[in-house]
Amino acid sequence: MKNMKAWVVTAPRKLELMEIPVPTPGPGEILVKILYACLCNGSDPGIYYGHEAYAPPFVFGHEAVGEVVQAGAGVTGWTAGDTVFCWCAVGAFAEYQLIRPEDVALFRAPKNLSLEAVPVMELVIAACRALMGMPAGEGRSSLLLCGLGPSGLVLAQYAKLLGYRRIVGWDLYEQRRQLALELGADAVYDAAGISPKELGQMGEFDVSVDCMGDDLLPEEPSFTALLRATRKGGVVVSYGHPRSGRRFSPYVFQARGLTMIPPEGDLDQIREKGRLILQAVEDGDIRVEPLVTHRKGFRDIGPAFQHLLEHPEDQIKVVFQMEGCV
Repeated sequence: MKNMKAWVVTAPRKLELMEIPVPTPGPGEILVKILYACLCNGSDPGIYYGHEAYAPPFVFGHEAVGEVVQAGAGVTGWTAGDTVFCWCAVGAFAEYQLIRPEDVALFRAPKNLSLEAVPVMELVIAACRALMGMPAGEGRSSLLLCGLGPSGLVLAQYAKLLGYRRIVGWDLYEQRRQLALELGADAVYDAAGISPKELGQMGEFDVSVDCMGDDLLPEEPSFTALLRATRKGGVVVSYGHPRSGRRFSPYVFQARGLTMIPPEGDLDQIREKGRLILQAVEDGDIRVEPLVTHRKGFRDIGPAFQHLLEHPEDQIKVVFQMEGCV
């Protein structure tokens, strides 16, 4: 049996480079040779810490692009030679990944996007889910993005496409704030200098999206401040991945009559609207390549992930070339 190199979570907080068998696709499955992969700044830490529903051991990573090399019995629409990425299938930090198309949203790579940037498309689809079910319209013209990591930077662009007229970003890091302006945000603010509550006092928001990790404010939970920035009767989208759970005041939520919604989770909707997002990328309306700030090799995945945990401000998206990794 042929073996492959893979980064495996062997226990919570333990990531190892191992040699494991190359999987064989069964009925309804495809085998994909991974070409490029990238770290997920939001959910990869949660998976690593054991907060997500994955029991070790398992192959780490879920953002990648690869070439279909074999299709199992009963697979239709996908053949050897197709270049694909998907939302969402763990197991991408390896030479090969086994994918069941019916269980994920599988897409062909955008035609005019560099191959190294295609792994970021998983994040693009994932982030856009925050607004998929809620296009701008009556009472939904102003948007607050709390957190301008990769997801917030994508949503700033997607919100423009949906017709939001006022898009404001809030983040600790200057690099991200400046990139948000370049990608379409109307204004950005330093999280160390002004709270979402104070932003709301300048003009409350119809929709607020939580793209944060852990709390940033010393005086009250960041999510509570976000609630205060949202107009009465407005909508809050909970999207972030806090390691310690999301804290907020139920009183503020109830007193303001807010509606809280999750990102779109219906697989058929994600597939359908994902195709429109791919078209927006091909048309240049959503820019992906500016999000790639670091490029490394397959063997760098472990050290790069540890650096992400310790210094999240140093990068936006880190891409790894898998070809020739062994």
